[in-house]
Amino acid sequence: MKKIISIITVCLMSVIILASCGKKTEATKSVEGQIKGLADVQIGLDSEEAVSEIESAYNALSDEEKERVKNYDEFQSIKEELASVKTKAESFDKMNSSINDIVDAAKAGFSSADTDYSELISQGRQILDKYEELEDEDKESVKISEDFNKAMESLSSYVETAEKSTAEYVKAFNSVYAEENYEVTNVYCIMQIRDGVEYHVFALTYKDKDGNESNLYANARCSANTTAETIIANADSFFAKRAVSDDYNAVINANVALDVEKVLSLAK
Repeated sequence: MKKIISIITVCLMSVIILASCGKKTEATKSVEGQIKGLADVQIGLDSEEAVSEIESAYNALSDEEKERVKNYDEFQSIKEELASVKTKAESFDKMNSSINDIVDAAKAGFSSADTDYSELISQGRQILDKYEELEDEDKESVKISEDFNKAMESLSSYVETAEKSTAEYVKAFNSVYAEENYEVTNVYCIMQIRDGVEYHVFALTYKDKDGNESNLYANARCSANTTAETIIANADSFFAKRAVSDDYNAVINANVALDVEKVLSLAK
């Protein structure tokens, strides 16, 4: 009889132990509940704190308790979704920052000789391309304004004028140095707006008949409508076979990335 009672006792203890092994702790239940609550709402930037709290609570569990969190895969998906939301928000912030830079440059009258206007145009065009690809609900996060559109139109117009003006400079160079038979290989331009008038400072790189390259600098600026004839008439000011101060060195400070092939084609 005693033997039978002992066997029954051992069996009952085994059942109790097995039951306790499969039982979830309060900490485990809490983590599961937190995950379930977060899964029922739309994930946004304001979800980051909740995700962090769940992560900390989960990490505080024992390995055994972690195994009993049945919806942890769902939490992993939530974290991936939050990472995607954050990446998208960072992209929107960057786009809006570039938009502000372009609008600010326009409000300043594009008067800075230190601003890379070609880079601004490139950024603006990339923004417009990305904007068209966005879902309608995401477009609200990118601040495309009338000021931005006007600034882009002005910038594009100024750069196009700079290319035509630089072509006149190349024409004048080809005329002044016709006998030397030089070949222009690169052109540079500093664009600056003063009181609504567009001014340019030029430079170019050329090869002589032996293939040696040199730079030629303009020691004077000219307005956008300056013709090759005007530059030729003032050749001493516009062509200098020497380096000039960095302030007016268009090779160093060019702020318009000219389409060299286009400029050279216009100069023919």
